[in-house]
Amino acid sequence: MDFTSMLSDDQIAILGCFGALAACGLVAAISFHFGPAGKKSEIETGKPIRIKVGRKPTETIEERRAA
Repeated sequence: MDFTSMLSDDQIAILGCFGALAACGLVAAISFHFGPAGKKSEIETGKPIRIKVGRKPTETIEERRAA
């Protein structure tokens, strides 16, 4: 089947553009996968730091009256 007889020139150009975008995306994905950005870091991570979140203890009523 000949696609040039079924599609107009504009439709063939649009399909070519979509094909080119797909090919560029595929090349970028392969490049990222095999490149340095896609590799895991070789540096070992330590224990996570735990940070206590909350309010500091407030003064008691007796401490406030003494001031």
